Amino acid sequence: MPGAPNGSEPQRGEISPGDRDALRRRAAEIGGRLDEVRGRGAPVAPRHVSVGAGYALAFRFAADLIVGVAVGAFIGWVLDRQFGTSPWLLAVFVVFGFAAGLANVIRAARKLEAENAAAQRAAPSVQDDEDEV
Repeated sequence: MPGAPNGSEPQRGEISPGDRDALRRRAAEIGGRLDEVRGRGAPVAPRHVSVGAGYALAFRFAADLIVGVAVGAFIGWVLDRQFGTSPWLLAVFVVFGFAAGLANVIRAARKLEAENAAAQRAAPSVQDDEDEV
């Protein structure tokens, strides 16, 4: 009977001992290559750290905008009370505050972008091994 369990041929759904050894060697080789690539690459921050940093950055940008508008509104309100020009100076300084807050956000974003670009240039590039056969 073909495929009989006499040790000469693997049964259906089984692999031969030679194939099993070849598979183990290939898996060990791939594991070694992965360890090598991980060792060469830049350290990867854990996901919860990068998400937290993203939230912190978003709140910083929002706070810059809100504080700019609030400071502008406060200055406009004080000047309106001083000169009796209500609500004109309040409106003008709210717009100035928004512009100042937006300028702060843009400045911070450009600084962050420059830091990230410098970090990426400094990190060694990892070649893609996918094209190898």
